[in-house]
Amino acid sequence: MSPFLFLAAAFGAASLGAHALTLDEALAAAGGAPDLVASTAATTAAQSLTKSAGALPDPKLSVWVDDLQTSGPDAYRVGDAKRMVSLMQEVPNGDRRDAERQVAGAQLQTSEAQARYTQLSVRRETTLAWLALHYLDRKLDVLAAQDADNRHSQQAGVAALKGGASADAALAARLERDQLDDSRDDIERDRAKARAQLARWIGPALAAQPATGGLPAWLTTGRAQADDIAEQPEIRAAATQVSAAQAELALARAAKKPDWGVEVGWGYDAMDQGMAMVKFTFDLPVFAASRQDPKIAAALANVQKSDAERQARMAAYRQQIDELRAERTAILAQVDRLKTRTLPLIDQQVELALAGMKSGKGSDGVLGARKARLAAQMRAIELESQLAAADTRLYFLTGAH
Repeated sequence: MSPFLFLAAAFGAASLGAHALTLDEALAAAGGAPDLVASTAATTAAQSLTKSAGALPDPKLSVWVDDLQTSGPDAYRVGDAKRMVSLMQEVPNGDRRDAERQVAGAQLQTSEAQARYTQLSVRRETTLAWLALHYLDRKLDVLAAQDADNRHSQQAGVAALKGGASADAALAARLERDQLDDSRDDIERDRAKARAQLARWIGPALAAQPATGGLPAWLTTGRAQADDIAEQPEIRAAATQVSAAQAELALARAAKKPDWGVEVGWGYDAMDQGMAMVKFTFDLPVFAASRQDPKIAAALANVQKSDAERQARMAAYRQQIDELRAERTAILAQVDRLKTRTLPLIDQQVELALAGMKSGKGSDGVLGARKARLAAQMRAIELESQLAAADTRLYFLTGAH
């Protein structure tokens, strides 16, 4: 790492103060993510629409003049014409009003399910970003231990060089130093990406704080995963969309039943005699084949489409679950092999190389063994990180209803 980057990182760490970000704090902060605010507003809007669904239309007030003369000495004299005031109320048929209430209720359920899905998605992505930072910090700890060994090797190489030994040991230690700097740059790059992902949900100020605290319970307790995904919010949202399509179908079918209306009027004739009027109107859906039936067919197709989409989402969820479980099985086997076989062998290799160096056989074997040990340690942390990510995705797919 260059001196400039080191100073910049040190300054940034100092500016954060002593506080560090736990997962619970990150999840609490994610509750104010814009995605959640938007989904909450959508649910509020859908809830408001249910209050007016199925209500009668507003009545209409009419005022008019009839038999008004337009010529002669009495032209345009309103007093010599009929004057009327009427109130009209349209009354959609009961099936239409019931269907409108069904549509509004289904839309509310869909909005609520989508809001829950958004909430789980935000919590999942926040958790994954925090976990990535957690394991990257562990990699930095391993790298720091290797740094200490490298400094010792450089000092030993310089001392040996002054004592008349060859420059091979000092050059090898410097080469290892460059490799460690490359590894640190890669880790810092990945940390910046993880912080950018975390800032997407909790803001850059909180995301800049170091991750601290314990792992979530579903990673430490081995929580069993459920196989029933029918209550998963995205699946529930798909199911409510089927209900909404069925409500739209009912609304289209209700259009084949006539609506009606009533109008009541009062007024005076040209002789100022009081008069009243009552009028009833009825819709005549006599051309259903070219008007209502095509809309019913389209609504029926939408029901089939929504149900197929629900089944497709369930199939996709099962695929994700099976893939994650297969990945988890492979990772567990690799972690076990690495910890029980590979790392102990590498430790033995390092001990043998150190013994060889003390006997005057050079430090090349030590540096090579140490490089292999670092790679294995980094691999172990990377596998643990992948396992934690797989378990987290499984939890939110099957266990976080």
